[in-house]
Formats: sequence, C-alpha cells, structure tokens
Amino acid sequence: MNGNIIDVDQGNFQQEVIQRSHNVPVVVDFWAPWCGPCRMLGPILERLANEPGSNFVLAKLNTDQNQAIAGQYDIRGIPAVKAFRNGQVVDEFVGAQPEPNVRAFLQRVTAGARPRPQRQARQQTKPAAGPAQRLQQARNALEQGNGCEAQRLLKDFPAGAQASEANQLKPLADFMCNTPRTGEANVDNLYDQALSALRRRDYSAALYQLLSARNQASPAHKSQVQQVMQGVFALVGDTDPMVAQYKSLVQ
Repeated sequence: MNGNIIDVDQGNFQQEVIQRSHNVPVVVDFWAPWCGPCRMLGPILERLANEPGSNFVLAKLNTDQNQAIAGQYDIRGIPAVKAFRNGQVVDEFVGAQPEPNVRAFLQRVTAGARPRPQRQARQQTKPAAGPAQRLQQARNALEQGNGCEAQRLLKDFPAGAQASEANQLKPLADFMCNTPRTGEANVDNLYDQALSALRRRDYSAALYQLLSARNQASPAHKSQVQQVMQGVFALVGDTDPMVAQYKSLVQ
C-alpha cells in the first residue's frame, strides 16, 4: 500500500480514519476476500486514489477480521463504501459501482476538502475579484459543495450592494467547511445528514434535516441552525416555492 491507500483494522481505525479525516477525506472500503463484487470495486477505488491530484485517502477494512467495526457502522452488505470528514460519515454507497459513479461519489466527498498548500498559494496570488464576481464565485463554490472555498471568498466581504447576500451565505459556508459539533448526538447526526444532502445539491432534504435539528437543538444552538437555513434560502432563491414553505416554518 502507498501513502494514499492504507489497510485499517480495529487497532488503528480511530487514528487512521477518524482522526485523519479532520485533515483529509478518508474513504473506507469495507470488503472481504470471498466477495466477488469487492474484487470488482476495489481496483477502481485504488486506481482513483492513485491518480495525480487525488485528494483523499483510501482505507481498506477486511470485515471478516474486524467484525466489531463493521457492526459499529451497520455494514449489512459488501462492498460498502463510507466517506469520512471531520470524524463523521458524510456519504456512502453499497455494492459494486461503475467507475463514472465512483468518480462522481469521490468528487462529492472531496469537494469541500481544504486545498493543498501549493494550490492555496496560487489562489492567494490571483488578483482580487470585484464584489459581484466574488459573490458569484462563492455561490458556485457552495453549489459544488466546496464550503471552504466559499468561506474564503466571503471573508472580509466589502460593503455594497452584494454585502447583504454575502452575509446571508457566510453561515452556510462556515457550516459546509467545518460542520459544528453541539455535543447533542441527535442534532449532530442531523447536521451530518444535512451536510451530505447539501453536497448532493438536495436542498429539500438539507432543509428538512436542518429544520429537524433546529427543533431539537438547545436554545444556544437554535439561532445557529436558523442562520444556516437562511444561507440555503439565499443560495436557492426566494422564487423557489420550497424556500417560501420553509421560511414560513422558521419565522
């Protein structure tokens, strides 16, 4: 195994998957030697992990040898693939998939990953865009699931006609870049589901999960969730009937 592909087990799962996923997306391939579909999917994942510029770590876990981990993550069929960000599962699929589907999955789960240092340096040398262009770039980044890039574009946003919308989008960018932890397991789980839906551009599902989180959150976190919902409203647009429906529920 090279640096982008590692074997994990009960002993190192916490360090190599959970802790590492705070710095880089970790995609876990739950497999077993006897599983035919696993032998079809595994090489695809490994090839994509080895592509130049790949921005994730592939962790392979043998479910026969690590049944406790498999049970913990409710693995009922293999191959099963789960993507971890910030210690949490953010997306997943079960069964062998063709390469285009796997590639699309990986693009979703790595879209918000922090850029590599050399890429970040190039971004910093770009001429500053005007407010309207910066706002549009931030919107594009959010639609692509790249909350950290949107966060960068919205930081220290200048006063002017676009400032109000930029301020509405900031909590959404913050949420997608570094999903907060409340210490309330049910709310944190809803946050993770909302984040996964946002990265799929399933805004209806995202708003449903966020509304559920708002209704269950402690008073200290209710306003935080509502600000994220306002960001989704701004991203989708007031003309969408779904936005009007959810706005009526949070007023």
